Amino acid sequence: MLLPLFLGVAFALLAIALFHLSGMSRDRAAGPVTLVAIALFYPVFAVENGDLVQVLFHAAIASLFTGIAILGYRTRFVWIGLGLIGHGVFDAIAHASLDGPAPDWWGPFCIGVDVVLGAWLLTIRPEQFRGGSR
Repeated sequence: MLLPLFLGVAFALLAIALFHLSGMSRDRAAGPVTLVAIALFYPVFAVENGDLVQVLFHAAIASLFTGIAILGYRTRFVWIGLGLIGHGVFDAIAHASLDGPAPDWWGPFCIGVDVVLGAWLLTIRPEQFRGGSR
């Protein structure tokens, strides 16, 4: 499962490059929106599998990560980076679980994406955002 992990890292690096080239890396909402979007994949996989218990369980977890995204947006941006890395830990746990709704390759792929994006977001200083710090 190394290929999905390496591809996750590669796609995260590509996303960071595109965030910089487009100027989105200067928008304070880019990180929180990314965390929310990433957290919503597991409920989508659960919907695809048609298991209501899994849908509710993963929707609750996605809500937790959405709360972290809102907290980070409103207070300290470090929460966004930690939230993404925390989602990578969740991916590892979900991947090790035999009854997770995601495809087998998803866990390693998403770990690569989450950890790289989270580490990048931990390096962003508030003065880098348009309009200064919050």
